Amino acid sequence: MPTTYEAALFDLYGTLVDGRGNACEGASEALDALGAVRWAIVTSCSRPLAAELLRRAKLPEPPVLVSAENVARQKPSPEGYLRAAELLHVAPERCVVFEDSGSGLAAARAAGMHAVSVLSGWKRVGLAVENGELRVREEETP
Repeated sequence: MPTTYEAALFDLYGTLVDGRGNACEGASEALDALGAVRWAIVTSCSRPLAAELLRRAKLPEPPVLVSAENVARQKPSPEGYLRAAELLHVAPERCVVFEDSGSGLAAARAAGMHAVSVLSGWKRVGLAVENGELRVREEETP
């Protein structure tokens, strides 16, 4: 049975936006599925670059954006994800992180958060909101 979460935290580059500045396939639908669930983006790029990538990809700006300027150490340090949870007023263990890199997955785990790998895209990740909480189902690789 899937676990529920109070907040979703996303890596930006490679998870929501591809190398050409376009939305990754399924990223827009994943964000739309959040409804009223709290969410944030944690990225190692600068705030202006993150804003430009989101604009170019036609993705919404997050309620919370933790960028390179907001942390002293980048992933695999958990600092960025812990800062996002703090700004969202959600305990780390009630957050789920969506990441495409090993260092990002390590950062999420070090922060005490659940992590979902989107290395192969969003097709295998199912999101639903129930009673104001996010339910995540990640299908197994065949």
